[in-house]
Amino acid sequence: MARLMDTGTFEALAEDLARQHGDLPRWRASARAAAEELRGRAQVCVEAFVRRAQALGAEQLVSVSVSEVGPDQKHVDCVQFSVERGRSILLCVAIGNAEGGKMRLVGPFKHGKVEGPCSDFPLRGAELEQGLEQRMLDLLRQASSV
Repeated sequence: MARLMDTGTFEALAEDLARQHGDLPRWRASARAAAEELRGRAQVCVEAFVRRAQALGAEQLVSVSVSEVGPDQKHVDCVQFSVERGRSILLCVAIGNAEGGKMRLVGPFKHGKVEGPCSDFPLRGAELEQGLEQRMLDLLRQASSV
């Protein structure tokens, strides 16, 4: 007789992984707060870009979005949001850890292509915001070329 899948095995795995990563919820909460703040600043800039493009009649430029902050696609210790225009994407990954965390900016790059370039910054501060501003400008220029 075939053995059925055992839910108890999965419950035990969840317990084991939760125990191994006991401090992770606190680290992720700090990273999420920083990501939410940075996402808010990015959203304000994208809205300003879109408003001005619309006022100029440049409707071809207005399809830009900033995603909500959510789980990172690769790692359990991170949260992320993205800025996207067409196939171009910029990832902002907030990494929680015992050292206070960091923010990694990835891109801009094209969906389905190699991710990069990557740069790490403190979770908050002028250097991070300048880095994000420049990469957002790069994304908008690259994604809006003819």
